[in-house]
Amino acid sequence: MADKKKRGDYYSGIPWVFVTPEQARAHPKGVLGFWLWVIVVYFIATAFLKFYLSLNYNEGLTIAILNSVWPLFVGFGLAIRAPWAVIMAAISAALTVFALVRGLGGNGSLITLFETLMNVGILFYLVDSDRPNLIYRHRYRKYSIKDSYDNS
Repeated sequence: MADKKKRGDYYSGIPWVFVTPEQARAHPKGVLGFWLWVIVVYFIATAFLKFYLSLNYNEGLTIAILNSVWPLFVGFGLAIRAPWAVIMAAISAALTVFALVRGLGGNGSLITLFETLMNVGILFYLVDSDRPNLIYRHRYRKYSIKDSYDNS
């Protein structure tokens, strides 16, 4: 069982070193960098845009709030370094892919395509990059492979 743990992540095979949330926040890479702030602003701007467009197309206040609350929570969750925000970003990417596939050939496909590309790209960044892994998942890559694969 211990040998299985040394091999690294089940999906990627990357060996990770897990730290406490306090250690992650204290590390210089434990604060939001430029690209994470861009992602936060993107999600919050998307929330305001969806709210405005829903009201502009006479959908009503309730629909406008429901359309904009998810990206608003994602943006604020990423800003406060909450681990659940990455899961919400993954769901957001899945919803935009579904909306793109469902609406192919419709009028809003270009906007939905842009939103899908942005959300899927953001998701890959949040899942694969070092800084987001330290901030949201409290782990960092172990680059010294010898220690993790050594059988002695």
